[in-house]
Amino acid sequence: MSWEIERRFLVRVEGAMWHERPGGRRLRQWYVRSEDPSVRIRVGEERGPVLASKRGSGVRRQEFEVVVTPEIADALFHAAGTRIIEKVRWEAGRWEVDLFMGSLEGLALMEIELEHERDVLPEPPKGIAILREVTDDKRFTSSSLAECPDRDRRELVSALNAEVG
Repeated sequence: MSWEIERRFLVRVEGAMWHERPGGRRLRQWYVRSEDPSVRIRVGEERGPVLASKRGSGVRRQEFEVVVTPEIADALFHAAGTRIIEKVRWEAGRWEVDLFMGSLEGLALMEIELEHERDVLPEPPKGIAILREVTDDKRFTSSSLAECPDRDRRELVSALNAEVG
């Protein structure tokens, strides 16, 4: 197990440029366990299905990741029930930009992994406006988003759009 130092931001994506930008990876994540520690499977990465467990909250969390076979991923998919999120992720320098799909469409988050908690952040990618940091807001963790019923997801996105509208 290792430490992950990561900051997350609620962002607004300017225009349709990111939807048309090449290089985005469609990721599907399902959560076998959403509580602390969370346990999830992600498919869509070049290295294959990844089983991950995260413990803690905030900027610094314990993380364990291992690539698993498609058969293991499929078996865990059935254990996740409805705790699934889908997104398209683009890498932009050190930043990762996530545009969510399905009932979370309209939600855009950006994250960055750091070496140290107090590292200076690079400029955001062109076409991205940072609205606010959500690192300490548990509503914006992938495991919490996966736990929300579709109706609550749509209400969250509507409220955010009205807030920044």
